[in-house]
Amino acid sequence: MQPKEAQLVFVEEDGVPILYVEVDGKRIARREPGRGWTSLEPGYTVRGSEPGSDYNTIEVEFDPTAARPQ
Repeated sequence: MQPKEAQLVFVEEDGVPILYVEVDGKRIARREPGRGWTSLEPGYTVRGSEPGSDYNTIEVEFDPTAARPQ
């Protein structure tokens, strides 16, 4: 399976910059300042850019067995 392209998008919500990861135009995860990644879509896991890790790398994994049925 060919890897999909992901985008990082900053959105200001109530004066706070929120970082989203989008795949195929859908927001799959979000990150608030000082917090870790929160998955918004079952099956996706996002890691990276946390303290102690490589700030320049984001890893996105998709597990179809954890995704919701179509």
